This record gives sequence, C-alpha cells and structure tokens, in this order.
Amino acid sequence: MRWDRGARRRSIQGTMLIWSTLWCAVVLVVFTVMFMASYQAESLIGQKRIMELEMATLLGQGADKLAEETVTTTWDRYAAATDSVIRLTDAQGNVLFQIMGPVFTAPVVDDIASRVPMPALGPDFAKPHWSYPYAWRDANGFHRVLALTEGVRFENGGYGQLSIFTVLDPVRQAGLHMLTVFLVLDAAVIALFAVGMRVLIDRGFRPLSRLMAGIQQVEWRRAGRLTFTDLPPELMSLQESVNQMLDRIDVAMDEQRRFVADASHELRTPLAIIAGHANLLRRWGRDNARVWEPAVRNIVQEVGRLQRLVDELLALSNLDQVDELPVGGGMGQDEMDELFARLRDDALLLRPDLEMEVSVHLTRGGRVAIQPDRLRQVLVGLLDNAMRHTPEGGWIRLAVREEATTARITVADSGEGIPEDVLPHVFERFYRGEAARREGQGAGLGLAISKQVVERYGGTIYVLSAPGKGTTVVIVLPLVGARRDSGG
Repeated sequence: MRWDRGARRRSIQGTMLIWSTLWCAVVLVVFTVMFMASYQAESLIGQKRIMELEMATLLGQGADKLAEETVTTTWDRYAAATDSVIRLTDAQGNVLFQIMGPVFTAPVVDDIASRVPMPALGPDFAKPHWSYPYAWRDANGFHRVLALTEGVRFENGGYGQLSIFTVLDPVRQAGLHMLTVFLVLDAAVIALFAVGMRVLIDRGFRPLSRLMAGIQQVEWRRAGRLTFTDLPPELMSLQESVNQMLDRIDVAMDEQRRFVADASHELRTPLAIIAGHANLLRRWGRDNARVWEPAVRNIVQEVGRLQRLVDELLALSNLDQVDELPVGGGMGQDEMDELFARLRDDALLLRPDLEMEVSVHLTRGGRVAIQPDRLRQVLVGLLDNAMRHTPEGGWIRLAVREEATTARITVADSGEGIPEDVLPHVFERFYRGEAARREGQGAGLGLAISKQVVERYGGTIYVLSAPGKGTTVVIVLPLVGARRDSGG
C-alpha cells in the first residue's frame, strides 16, 4: 500500500506545538527523575541517622541490660511502631536478645541475620556496617530491609553483635506518594503549557495568515500588490519579495502577450498575401500567364518569409529552454581566421561595393568559449543588418581581440545609425524601427536571437550607435579557461 505522505504532513503550527510540548515534557520528566533521586537519597540518609541514634541509645544503655524487663518493654514498643528488629548475639551467633516489629517473622529475621556480615570482634571494634541484606514479599507487599550492625563488649569480657533491621516501607511509600504528586503536577503543567503555546502560536501566525489571505486575493484578482504595514520585520521582507515576484510575473506575462500578438501579426501578413494571390489564381490565373507568374512568385516569397519566421521562433524557443550551451573546444586563432574569411567573402559577394575589413588578434593558446556554428549564426545576422543599413561605398569592419579573460568581437559599419529612441529596444523580440517596418525588413527577431545565443555562452552584447555616425555591435565572450573557472 502506498501512503500519500503529502496528505499526512503536519502544519507548521502543529509541528511547533508538538515539539515544544514534547520539549516541555522532557524537561519536566528529567526534573522529576532528578528530584525523586535526590529525595530518595535524602530520605535514606535520614533513615540512617535515625538508626544511628537508635544504635547509640542501645549502646549507651549497655548490652547486658537489654534483657531487663523495663528496657525490653520500651524497645518492644519502638520496634512495633517502626517495624524494626533489635537483635543481640554473642560471638558464637547465639541470640541473647531479640524484639521484632509486626512485619517480621522469626524465619525472615534468621535469614536476614545469616546474610549480615559479622563485624570484627575483639578489642578493636570495626566501624558500624551498613547493608541491604534482604528483600521479600508477603501478603502485605514487597519489603526491603536496611541493616546496621556493630560489635559490643559484655561486662564479663566477652564480645557480641548488636543489629538493627528496619524495613524501608515508609521511605518507599513516601517516595511513591511524592512521585504521584509530581506526575499529576507534570501532566497539569504540560496541559497548561500546550494550551498556552497554542494561543501564542496562533497569535504569532496571525500576521502570516493575513499575508497568505492577501496573496490569495492578489492571485485571484491578478492585480494589485500586498500593502500590509503592520507586519513583523520578517514578514515585511517576505511581502516585499512576493511583490517583486508578482512584478516579474506581470512583466513576463506582458512580454508573453506581446510576443503572441506580434507573432500573430507577423504570421497574418504573409498568410493574407498568400491567400490573396491564391484567390487571384483561382479566378483569373488559370490561362493568364501575366496573372499566375507574379502571383506564384509572390506566394513563393511569402512562403520563404514564413519559413524564416518559423525557424527564428523555433530557435528562440529552443534557446529559452536552456541556461547555457555547450562550448566544446571553443574557437582559437585558426578557427576565427577561417570563419572571418568566409564571412568577408560572403558579404562581398552580396555587396561588392562595400569595403570589408577583418582582423583577428588572439594568442596561440587563447580560445573563445563558443562553438563555430553558433558564432557564425550570430555574426551572419549582424552582418546582414550592417549591409542592409550601410550605403553604397561604405565600409564594414569585423574584428576580434583577446583581453585578460575575455574576447571582444565587434561588427562596425558606416551606415545610417540608429535613432536614440530606438536604441534601447533593438534586442526586443519583434521590435523594428519605423523605417524597417515601412520597408518590410525581417520580423525583428535577429538581434533577439543573437542576444540569447551570446548570453547562453556567458557573454554580453550591446550596441553603440548614433544617427549618421554608423553602428558598432560589441560581443564580449569569456575565454575557455575563464568560463570553466567561473563554473560554466
């Protein structure tokens, strides 16, 4: 079975509440455990002090007097009240005196006594000895014994052992009661903490909820921007980022709409011409050569124009889908010389009236980070523009020069130049100046394609021009080593 993990994903508020509550619970549990450990240790120390006082009192009365009736009665009441055993034995282990609390039985006491180490007897007594010799379960529950033993000397010169056995039931019961109280308090504190955190988290997320509602409203209306002024600083930064993103989306959508409209317009014109000539042929051109010859010629021209337009649109679409293009080995001095010579010959074949100059200045190891076919694609478009706008007898200069980490390629002409108001738009898709529109020159995609190609190779392209002073297009491309070092 496949689980939908997205559907089971918790909200940020729920996750914060769960983790903060768990953290509170862990802190309280650790505190409770540490407190209970300290409490048990202190309780045990207190019990030991009581037993030490009992032992001191017994020794102060003298071991030989423990069997006296008045003393026995007093300690019998004490043993019954504290569930203790007071036991006196001689050096051979014979019981001389013993009183037991109600929880003890004779077999249990004998078993306990057999497990208690005998202190060293003699003139030099050992220090009092503590031990936990025994634990047992009866109808009243589980019992654990704390034993204190100390050697004694009798008036007749003999030695023996005085022992006090005390059950730790009161200590354990007090600990359980304290633990119950703490667990109840911990549960109450955790519940109050969870409620308080829920309120605080809801209050803290309220500005974010308002911001999300505003984003949904803006998205639904496709207009406006977020204008909250009372948000926390972090959300104000988020609001600014969202508004900037919406601005970019609007610009992209406007460009897309303009692109579709321009493409439709560019396609509609040749299609209308083709349709008009086709109708002309259908009506009068069947047997009239003066009608069908120019009509067919115009149809062929418009079909060629459509083909070029479609090819350019496909080229732009392909370039839009990649962030960078493969370089391969790049282009060195020999490849540049060969390409520039071919471009010069092709240009002079079309415009023999122009003066065409080319120059290549690359070091033997310098290689420009671009493939030859791509650079030819760019330069053919630029030279086509230069030849179209350069009058008879003018000049065109094509040059490449290596710099520190880049190569600068320039296409300069002595043509009519570009008007100042047109210059900022020359790389826009389907943009053409008034003169180009009147003369029906291209679709306005050549420079846009050139810009896309250059940028996909990590380069830049810009235009320097003024009316009557010619135009210079500058392409700056990285060298192969520099592009690799920059992560390209």
